[in-house]
Amino acid sequence: MMLRSVTSRLVSLYCLLLVILGGAFLAFTVISFSYFAQETFSTILANRAGEIWNVSEDLLDRPNLLADVIDRRFTPEQLDRFIRIRAEGRVVYQSGEPENHSFHPSQLPLTEPSRSTDRVKNMFLYTAAFAGPNGPVIIETGRTDEFARHVQTRLVKSLLIGLPILLLAAALAGYLMMRKALTPVEVMIAAAENYSFNDPHNRLPLVGTEPRIEALGLALNRMLDRLDGAYSHVNRFSADAAHELRTPLTIIRGELELVASNARKPSEVDRAITNALEEMTRLSSIVDSLITLSCMESLWGKRAHLPVNLKELALETTDQMRVMAEEKDVLLTAPSGPAVSVAGDRERLKQVLVNLIDNAIKHTGPGGRISIQVGLQDQNGFVAVEDTGIGIDPSQHDKVFERFYRVSPDRGDHGAGLGLAIVKSICHAHGGAIHLRSVPEFGSCFTMEIPLLTTKSKKLPSRASTDFPVPVGES
Repeated sequence: MMLRSVTSRLVSLYCLLLVILGGAFLAFTVISFSYFAQETFSTILANRAGEIWNVSEDLLDRPNLLADVIDRRFTPEQLDRFIRIRAEGRVVYQSGEPENHSFHPSQLPLTEPSRSTDRVKNMFLYTAAFAGPNGPVIIETGRTDEFARHVQTRLVKSLLIGLPILLLAAALAGYLMMRKALTPVEVMIAAAENYSFNDPHNRLPLVGTEPRIEALGLALNRMLDRLDGAYSHVNRFSADAAHELRTPLTIIRGELELVASNARKPSEVDRAITNALEEMTRLSSIVDSLITLSCMESLWGKRAHLPVNLKELALETTDQMRVMAEEKDVLLTAPSGPAVSVAGDRERLKQVLVNLIDNAIKHTGPGGRISIQVGLQDQNGFVAVEDTGIGIDPSQHDKVFERFYRVSPDRGDHGAGLGLAIVKSICHAHGGAIHLRSVPEFGSCFTMEIPLLTTKSKKLPSRASTDFPVPVGES
């Protein structure tokens, strides 16, 4: 369980790395010391061989004098040295056994000249050849490796004791450093644990954090901002929906209570049933609109699209709604502009046009005019629905696309305030947009923009768009 924490895992990996590096350092140190000792003794013994030759060069034919000179000059027995001189195939001089009895000269084999020092048993032995008057003279000189082995053993013991201590100290320091480095994370975790929607404006602290941890905190805070906005939106939406649904339900209940009462007249019953049916229709329209909004914000609402000819779609919609315009004595002209193909869901785009034209008819007085224009702008196709109605105040241009927002109920706006919200959702689901240009008392112009059809446009999935209800006439 302990190794599951980030700190424990990092410290463990850190210690493992130190153990590997420490072992490598120990091996490197021992090997380097051994090499250094052999090279050092090789140099010393080579120089000593040269000194021995200088001393013995003229005394090779007088062995006793040679032995006396070498013993007094080099004192091999007292200094644990080995010296042997060979001339004409025989031993002219050989030192005796050292005082510490670390080796016996008679047991050392005869060696041939070499450029380097050889390890013979427990000896560093160097052999050199010199040109004598009667042939080559071979001088062997050596020294026991006891001192080198003693120093090497002490070095290994020191490293074996010192490295674990350093390892523990480094592990402790690494643990403390990791704890300090992760303190901001612990603070952020504690803050996240205490976060609740009762106080949704709290955010994760970022003071004194490492850049990457700070970037993580900023990303989490932005996510909390989005969650806070979504939570506020859901709360507001729930309250607005409850408010809108309460009125028709209250009317229906009152009318049904009237029908159920004993004191009732046929005319009152007819009126109550008529009112209840009207409110039920309105309630059904609100529910359908809410379902449509929910679908448009889901995965199915943002799928790929088939080619749609906006000019043909506008002509079809205009023909179907011309009767409604004539009933209000409003002139609904035929769409003008070129044929434009966009990538879209035909039924959904028709729903947008139905809502826009229906709103224009509702808010345009007798004798008014509604014109529709189709065209191209940048990489988008557009349909503009312009009327000569009552218009919308500039301060309300952004609000009209919010759910349940109604510009002015006292001026004939009796819908649930979901039509334009649906229009906006459909346009955004298609990667497009909806724009409003309006002047009070002079009319309004709503423009739907949808990206043009390209070679990258995909076909719709098998699920048909008509799976969703298509409410008409919400403002």
